[in-house]
Amino acid sequence: MTGIKENKDNKKILLIVAAVLTVVGVVIFSVAFAVLGFDIAKLSTQKYEFNTYTLNEDFNSIKINTETASVILAESDSDECKIECVEREKMKHSAEVREGTLVIDVENTKKWYDYIGSNFGNETVTVYLPKAVYASLTVNADTGSVEIPKMFSFESVCVKVDTGLIGCYAEVSDSIELQTATGSIRAENSSTDGEVKIKTATGSIKIADIRCNRLSAESHTGSIDLTNTIAADNMTINCATGSVRLDSCDANEIKVATHTGSIVGTLLSDKIFFAKSSVGNVDVPKTTSGGTCELVTGTGDIKIEIKN
Repeated sequence: MTGIKENKDNKKILLIVAAVLTVVGVVIFSVAFAVLGFDIAKLSTQKYEFNTYTLNEDFNSIKINTETASVILAESDSDECKIECVEREKMKHSAEVREGTLVIDVENTKKWYDYIGSNFGNETVTVYLPKAVYASLTVNADTGSVEIPKMFSFESVCVKVDTGLIGCYAEVSDSIELQTATGSIRAENSSTDGEVKIKTATGSIKIADIRCNRLSAESHTGSIDLTNTIAADNMTINCATGSVRLDSCDANEIKVATHTGSIVGTLLSDKIFFAKSSVGNVDVPKTTSGGTCELVTGTGDIKIEIKN
């Protein structure tokens, strides 16, 4: 019995010591954080540089490859293209024009031990473009957001990011492809002759004021919202966990499927409906003409109206 009592006393002492050390650690961190002006970036052990590249050559297409930097497009105040990079000292970017294409690449010279430590910095690649109209834009990134403002227009846009937000507000005349593994996607303000493909594994999708021939949107975890969006041919929406909302949308053929989530909204023309919910209410117009509209959900309500 004495041995058992001693073990309990030892455990209590260890717990008290652990609690005291935790409190002391929190106090030390708080004091250090306050000394740094509560700027979390100053806690980073990575070293950053600010570099600027200026190009005078003309180009009609843009290709950007980066790893951990966010990409921002902005309007240049001159006839030159300027690229401003906030980057790590061993992950510098390069910029040059190759056969009419602006190519921005990143060279990672880090060794394994360079990844040890904390990183709270915000890496960015800001591209100041001298023109408003370009043929194509291609962006590939591992971790970082991409923003394409509405002041620009392209024939085609293709953006693929592993982790980060994507916002495409530019006018695109041919095709749009936006893809991220973790992050939300927003696309607006385009009238294309081709296809719009938007996909995210974890994140929401919002599409507004889009005209195209074909449209597909897919999210494993996250809602999908479409507003004033019309596909001349077909519209396909797949959502594993999340609701789907269609506001003033239309297509000749519509297919919407979600495992867990409601399907609601308004369409612009009559459809021949096939609607099914395993667990939920179904309320769709009893129209017998027009294109086809297939709506299926495992758990959730279905409610669609035709907007006059």
